[in-house]
Amino acid sequence: MNINHKLQLITVLPLIISLMLVLFVTQMQYRDLSQQVVDVYRQSIIDHRKEELKNYLAIANVAIKHLYQNKSDDKQQTQQEVKSMLANMRFGENGYFFAYDLNGNSLVLPDQEWRVGKNWLDLADDNGVHFIQELISGARKGGGYLSYLFNQPANDGQLGQKLAYAEVLGQWEWMFGTGVYIDDIDKEAALLSTSISRHIRNTSLMTLAIGFLAVSAVFIGGIFMRVGEKRLANAKLRTLNERIYQTQEEECKRVSRELHDGVSQTIAAALFAMETAQLKQEYGDDSSPELEKSITLTRQIMLDIRNISHQLHPAILEDYGLGAALKELGREFSLRTGIEVKVQRLSVRKILSTELSCALYRIVQESLTNIERHSEAKNVFISLGLTPGWLILEVHDDGKGFNYECFEKKSTPFEGIGLRNMKERVSFYNGELKVESTIGKGVTLVARIPQSELRYRADSATGGLS
Repeated sequence: MNINHKLQLITVLPLIISLMLVLFVTQMQYRDLSQQVVDVYRQSIIDHRKEELKNYLAIANVAIKHLYQNKSDDKQQTQQEVKSMLANMRFGENGYFFAYDLNGNSLVLPDQEWRVGKNWLDLADDNGVHFIQELISGARKGGGYLSYLFNQPANDGQLGQKLAYAEVLGQWEWMFGTGVYIDDIDKEAALLSTSISRHIRNTSLMTLAIGFLAVSAVFIGGIFMRVGEKRLANAKLRTLNERIYQTQEEECKRVSRELHDGVSQTIAAALFAMETAQLKQEYGDDSSPELEKSITLTRQIMLDIRNISHQLHPAILEDYGLGAALKELGREFSLRTGIEVKVQRLSVRKILSTELSCALYRIVQESLTNIERHSEAKNVFISLGLTPGWLILEVHDDGKGFNYECFEKKSTPFEGIGLRNMKERVSFYNGELKVESTIGKGVTLVARIPQSELRYRADSATGGLS
C-alpha cells in the first residue's frame, strides 16, 4: 500500500467511524426519546380522563343532591328516584353511572340490568382484580380510581380496559361512580410510536446518505490528490483535512437539529396539556396543574437535549460551586497559556441552581477558548456580581479585539457554534448576552441573568464579592 492509499485510508476512516458513532448515538437517543414521548402522551391523556370522571361524578352529585338530602319519610321511594336518575344519565358511547351498596349488592348498572340486585363483592376480572371490593375501598377513603376489565355495552359486551372513579353516599351507605373505557389510548399511543419509528428510520437513512456523500467526496478528493505535482498534492491534502473537519462539524450540527425535531411529538403532549387547560378555563375550572405540567415537560426536554449536545458536567461545579469552578478554570488556563486570569466572584453561596451554574461555567469556558485562539491577550478579567435585579457575568481581555458588528452581519446565520450556544444558554434563563469589541481594545462579553431565575433574591450581596 503506497503513501497515497494510506493517506486516503487515514482520511476516510475517521469519517466513517465518526459517522457510525453518530448514527449509533442518535439511534439510542431517539429510542429513549420516543419511549418518553409515548409514556408522557399516554399519561397526559389518562390524567385528563381522570379529571373528566371526577367532573362527571360531580355533575351527578349535583343532580341527585336535592333528593339525597331530602328528609322525606319515604326513604325507599327517594332511593328509587335516585336509582332511576343515575340509570338515565349517560355520556359518550359507553359512559354511564353505576351504584352498589357497601356490601357489594348491585343497585344501578345500565344495559346490564340482570346484574342488579345481586351481590358481586367477590367478582374479579380476567387479571384477578376484585374491582368491586377495590372500588368500595377507594370510595370509603374519599374517592378512588381503579383500572380493570369490564364489559362494554356499546360493543356487544366485549371486554375492555375501564378506568373508573367512585365515591360514597354516606347516609345511604352507597358506593356510586362512573368510568370510561381507555382502549383507545393504547391505540393512539401505538400510532404515535409507529410515527416516531418511521421518523427515526427516515432520519437514519438521511444520515447514511449524507455520510455516503461525504465519504464519496473524500474518496474522489483522494483520487485527484494523486495526480499533479507534490506542492499541489500537499495543498489539496490540507484542504481535504479542513473539509473533513467542517463535514464533521456540519454533521454534528445536523444531528443536533434532528434531535430537536425528534422531540416534536413530545411537545405535542405538552400542547395537549395546554389545550386541556384552555378547555378547563372555558368551563371555569382550575387549569394550573396542566399549565405547570406543560411548562415542566418543555423545560425538561430542553435540558435533556442540552445534555446530549454538550460535554459532561464538571465535578468541581457540583462539589464546590460556580465561584470555585471559575477560579480553578482560570488557574488552569493561566498555567496552560501564560495569560494571567483574575477572577472576582460572589461571596454569597447557594443562590444559583446547578443548571444555571453550569450554563455560566460553559460561557466562561467558551470565552477563554476564543481568547486563547484569537485574542493575543496578556490579561483576562472575570467577574460575577449582583446589581439590582440582575446577576452579571463579565469576561474581558486586553487582546487585539475585532469588529464585532461587521463579524455578526457576515457570520449570520453561519456564526460559530460557540457563540450561538452562549446565546442559547443565556436566553434559556431569560437573560441577555452582549459582546463589545473594537480593534486594538480587546473584547468584553457580558451575560445578564434576571434575579427571578435565582434561588432567592440577594440584593444585599451586591457588595459581598471575593
